[in-house]
Amino acid sequence: MQSENLLVTGGCGFIGSNFIRFMLADANFQGRIINLDSLTYAGNPENLQGLGQ
Repeated sequence: MQSENLLVTGGCGFIGSNFIRFMLADANFQGRIINLDSLTYAGNPENLQGLGQ
């Protein structure tokens, strides 16, 4: 499988954090996920708690 790198904007929000969890749960995913979030009213870093770095 080809290595994929993903940039997720708004990854600390509800949809973004669930998308990141979905991608990391996929056994065929190989690559990096870079999360970019301005942490305004909707962004909460605790949404990604437990995922590591």
